[in-house]
Amino acid sequence: MNKKLLWTTAALLATAVGIPPSYAESTSTIEPSAVNESATPISTPRATNAVKVGEYQSPTRQSNSVVARIQPHQLAERQAATIYVKNIPVLTFLDSDVVSSANANPQIKIATNANQADLSKADTPEADSAVRRATKVAAKINQLHLNGVDASKITAKWKANAAPDQGDRYAINLNNEELVEINSLTRLPDQTHDLSEDALQATNRLRRLLGNAPPLQEVADKPAPKPVAVAPQISVPQTKQNAGAILSGIASWYGPGFHGNRSASGERFNQNAMTAAHRSLPFGTKVRVTNKRNGRSVIVRINDRGPFTGGRIIDLSAAAARVLGVLNSGTAPVQVEVLGK
Repeated sequence: MNKKLLWTTAALLATAVGIPPSYAESTSTIEPSAVNESATPISTPRATNAVKVGEYQSPTRQSNSVVARIQPHQLAERQAATIYVKNIPVLTFLDSDVVSSANANPQIKIATNANQADLSKADTPEADSAVRRATKVAAKINQLHLNGVDASKITAKWKANAAPDQGDRYAINLNNEELVEINSLTRLPDQTHDLSEDALQATNRLRRLLGNAPPLQEVADKPAPKPVAVAPQISVPQTKQNAGAILSGIASWYGPGFHGNRSASGERFNQNAMTAAHRSLPFGTKVRVTNKRNGRSVIVRINDRGPFTGGRIIDLSAAAARVLGVLNSGTAPVQVEVLGK
């Protein structure tokens, strides 16, 4: 009985005092165990390492202030690093040089504001390496979240003073101060092959994830496109060969940044409708898409063209992706069954 009273008193004192977390990159957390009122005193808890990515710790804010992490990987034979905000891919950074697979490091990296002065100790010493650039931006994003950023102040802008030999460049700004530049080496993870669209979608993802701000419809200061001759749309008739066809591949999704824009079919894209983009199926064709990972299915109508990224066979609306459970992963292996019109 005395032992039980002693343990209870110690637990109450520890809870009342509270110890503020440190600025370390990795902190020690205690795994909870079941409480048995009639059991003997609790044994020494087992510690695990909880990695905090991009975290600036303070006595008043807990680990939920960390919303961004970076995942190094290889892309097109280059070292790359993708920033995930609340598990949604937002930005991908690429090295300028091709690297061998032996040099790739797939480990999750730390990007704390407390260790910004030690960034020179990163795996890659180059100042413009993908991991290093992603680390800096992830730390900025976490600091903005910690400070309670007004997400409606996050905007996308065309950089009018871009050097001619570097091509188009865009910036994601906060209160007219540049957060990150969108260019050939910094882009949307599921790229659209249009840097202005990459900048717009990445901006809208940050606006939504950091404060649920409404999406922007266009990039500020973007020059009007030069008129070009457009070939007339050729309608492909529905054939018996199309109906019943079963395709397999990777599905992706799109929504923020495209909502309200004209789709290739001419109708307004609605990210909340059950629609999808396909490269060749006639507009109006209905298909059943099944996520091979979880078995979920959804029927969508083709009203747009795409995706144009290699290996992907269908681009789902945000609503359809939510039903299939693809929102967090960004992509998933699917089976596409053509149902006809």
